[in-house]
Amino acid sequence: MSTELKSHAQDITLTRFFGGSDRGACVQVTERVTHNFVQLTRAQAAALAADLLDFAQGREVEDV
Repeated sequence: MSTELKSHAQDITLTRFFGGSDRGACVQVTERVTHNFVQLTRAQAAALAADLLDFAQGREVEDV
């Protein structure tokens, strides 16, 4: 069973789903126009959120 979650981002949908006993609760981030998506575990989502917050605040670090 999946659940649609509220997103503050325009044209982005968030869907929570159970990724199995190994992955647990996961989230799927989908772009509404192209329907491209990425599926993340809670740990992956937390790490990505930190990266995106760094970018939003101008603190991103280039990968060399």
